[in-house]
Parts: sequence; C-alpha cells; structure tokens
Amino acid sequence: MAVLSLFRRPKKERSKALPVLAEVLDSLSDAVLVFTPQLEIRYVNACWKTLTGYPLKDAIDTCFSDYIHPEDQHNWIAFTQQVHREHLSQCLWFRLIRKDGEVRWCEIRLQPLHADQSSLLTATLCDITPQVRSDEIRKATHRSLAGLVNRLSGMLYRGRNDTRWTMEYVSEGCLGLTGYSRDQLLNQTQLSIGALIHPNDASRVWETVQRALQQQQCFELYYQLLHADGQYRQVYEKGQGIYSSTGAVLGIEGVILNISPTE
Repeated sequence: MAVLSLFRRPKKERSKALPVLAEVLDSLSDAVLVFTPQLEIRYVNACWKTLTGYPLKDAIDTCFSDYIHPEDQHNWIAFTQQVHREHLSQCLWFRLIRKDGEVRWCEIRLQPLHADQSSLLTATLCDITPQVRSDEIRKATHRSLAGLVNRLSGMLYRGRNDTRWTMEYVSEGCLGLTGYSRDQLLNQTQLSIGALIHPNDASRVWETVQRALQQQQCFELYYQLLHADGQYRQVYEKGQGIYSSTGAVLGIEGVILNISPTE
C-alpha cells in the first residue's frame, strides 16, 4: 500500500502527503490497519470506529488481541505466527468484540511489509457477520428439514428409472418402511425396491410410472411392499421424473408412505 511508504520518507514529505492519503483510506468501507511486529496498532482508518465502536485515538498503541473474542485468541496466535514464519499474506475469520459488547464476525488479511521479523505488518479488516449468519441459517434449516424427513413414517427417495428401481438416495425412514438400512438399499444389485414390490403389483407400478414420465406428470400409486420381517405393507407412493434440458429421463424422485392399518 502507498500509505506504508510514508513511514520511510522524510518527515516533511510525509506531512504533505498524509492529508490526501488519509482521505482516501478513510473513504474505504473496510478497516485498514498497520501493526508493529508485536501486533500493537500503529494506524487505523476511519472505518475502524464504524466496525468496533472505539475512537481511532484510543486504538493506537493497543494490542489487537484485546479486541478478539477469548475463544478465538488461540487461532489468532497461531495465525500471526504463520504470517511471521512464512512472510506471506494470510486470512483468518474470528469474532471481534465491539465497544458496546456486540460480537461481530470479521475477516482479517494480514501480511508483513518486508520479509523480516522486525517489519511492520499491514492488514485489512471487514465485517462478515451477515454472511456468517446466512450460513448458520442455511445449516439450521437443513438440520430442521433433515429431522422432518427422518421422522416421516415412510421414506423420500431418488432412484433410477429401471425395473429394479435402483436407489441413489433414501431417507432414514427406509428402515421402518422396509426393515432394511440405507446402506442395504443404496446402489445394490441383490436388494432393491423393485424386488420388494408384490409380484401382482409390479407390472402395474412400472407401466403407471412410465406413462407419467412420457407425459412429464406426477404419478400416484398404491401397492404392497415386502418388509424384511416377511410381511407385506400397504404403501402409497407419489413421485415425478427428473429430466435433462432436452427432456430425457434422468431418474425419479418421490416419497413412499406406509398406510397399512394399525393393529
């Protein structure tokens, strides 16, 4: 960065260049920092106050680790040691504690000004809290949906359009529905959903699905499915085809529910 060359210029030259350069740095939406080799702050731009809530003058000569969440201190130490050791730009995500106590997720990119242990270090710091929260929401939503799927009295599936109905994905509900685990049903040659369909229903199931696929419509079926205990269960299935951009059938997906009368 151009601003760092000012530290090597005569004092008079620095005083002339600093006002204009300070305006440029203060206009940035990311915090810009200069550290001593001991990671004490020597310079921060205006974004520092926006990000942390601390006035710029209060940050000078403080240790940057003072602003880092205690649980992330170990990562910070290992991170800075790597920067000193490899003399390369490195990136870290960590939690920063604002002056008002709010915790914000930040990304810092740190690099030495020169390739020696006594060099100043420069850094850019940005708030990534919205991005991290979006990731957390997606993960929580996925866990919630996965839990909902696995609590169904049946199974969700994705499979190939062959007479064996070879499965490429089944939910955990397959165990209650068929008596077989996911590992036993996925991509198996000896065991398949097709082989469990009652012989009196197999042809009708195949023909109904093929007709629906040709018309690119959903299909609904009622048939008997053989459980591992040797008994047949009445099931209801609703599914649809998976198609390529040219309309070719890539497979089928749907849900199979146990509708056998309870005793």
